[in-house]
Amino acid sequence: MLKKLWLKIQKWQQLPPTQRGIVIIALPVCCLLSTVGVLIWLSASIADYEGWVRHTQRVQLEGRELLNHLIDAETGVRGYHLTQQVGFLEPYYTAAAQLPSTLENLEALISDNPHQLAHFQDLKSAVKETFQLLAQQLEEGLNPSLAEAEQRLYFYQQLEQAKQAMDRSRAAINAFMSEEDRLLVDRQQQLEALRQTNTVVLLLAVVVGLGSSGLAIHWFRQLYQEVNLRGQRLEVACDRLARFTANASHQLRAPIAAILSHVQVGLLLARQAPEQSLLRLEKVATLAKSMGQLVNDLLFLARYEGVSPPDFATSFDLVPLIEEVVQEWQETSAAGHHFHLEVPPVPLMIKGDCEMLKQVVFNLLTNADRYTPKGGTITLQLNQQGTSAVINVSDTGMGISEAALPHIFDYFYRDERVRQQGISGSGLGLAIVRQIVHLHRGTVTVHSQENQGSTFTVKLPLAP
Repeated sequence: MLKKLWLKIQKWQQLPPTQRGIVIIALPVCCLLSTVGVLIWLSASIADYEGWVRHTQRVQLEGRELLNHLIDAETGVRGYHLTQQVGFLEPYYTAAAQLPSTLENLEALISDNPHQLAHFQDLKSAVKETFQLLAQQLEEGLNPSLAEAEQRLYFYQQLEQAKQAMDRSRAAINAFMSEEDRLLVDRQQQLEALRQTNTVVLLLAVVVGLGSSGLAIHWFRQLYQEVNLRGQRLEVACDRLARFTANASHQLRAPIAAILSHVQVGLLLARQAPEQSLLRLEKVATLAKSMGQLVNDLLFLARYEGVSPPDFATSFDLVPLIEEVVQEWQETSAAGHHFHLEVPPVPLMIKGDCEMLKQVVFNLLTNADRYTPKGGTITLQLNQQGTSAVINVSDTGMGISEAALPHIFDYFYRDERVRQQGISGSGLGLAIVRQIVHLHRGTVTVHSQENQGSTFTVKLPLAP
């Protein structure tokens, strides 16, 4: 899990700054838009359910109004029958007048609910039947031809019919109102759930907003530091390029002027002194060869400047490579030095480029040879330290001053003492060593004291 996360972080850091900037800006914007969208949807849903709750409450209000009309009508008719006073019929007439509008309002309110419409039809039939029965009883009144006992029995029969009709109407209204009560509870619960969800979303929005803002600020800070670092590196690279160009021009100007001088003199002496002219041409060839080597070194440094270490696929033993380089160097070295070679009896396998590493060892040996007086000692040691192969090249030469140590791997840098003593060199050998060692994911260090010698140490990772 951590490995996958680390790979994702590396992929993120490898994206161009422009793309990362777009993502950083888009992150809080997307969070904001998503939050606003969810909150708008929740607000609309809450408003809808609030409307449904109010709608259900209106239906309940109309249902209670209908029940009140029914009770007023039945009570008025009953009071009239008991007292024969017309004043008791006023509630009945008021209820009968308002009944049609109440039924219409109630039917319009539930027109979108088929289940309730079925209940309403039963309710409507029962209520109309009750009002028709009450109206019929008022029209018929008491029959004077009947005896008192029969009239009393007839009266009680009418009351019982009205009561039964009233019970049927009440049952229909209660069934209708029970469904509305259930709908109201359900919609209120859903409304409360939406309100709670809205609160949770608001809290999450605050947390996500703060988190995304903090992450965006962190990424912006990282991006700023990276861009600032790249700017600093670019300034350093431009400064190095300017110094590199100036030094390269200086290094090339001297041999070119010498070649031109030798050629001109050789042309003048071509007829008068052919032998001297031939010496001039040999000198020109030597200078041209040194210029070619200088150009090759410059091209090598330019080619691998700022390049990330590649993944080498070839593995080889470092021991025979060292022995081969030492043999080539001894064939070209003219100084009389004591030389010691110490290599382990077991192979040291590393991954890399053989020719490049040969150049590292050859350059270090050449430097030791150049700056060690005749009769001095040069030692090359190869050994293993942990998971690294270590190459030590030591000499008993003139050493390096403390002021020069931080700069000896810079392009064209040469110690002032070296210049004063007239020791030849381009000042690129150690820069090439550092470049090649970096390409092999290794390190190169130096320890030196003036007039006591120097030791260059190269560490290279062993092949797994």
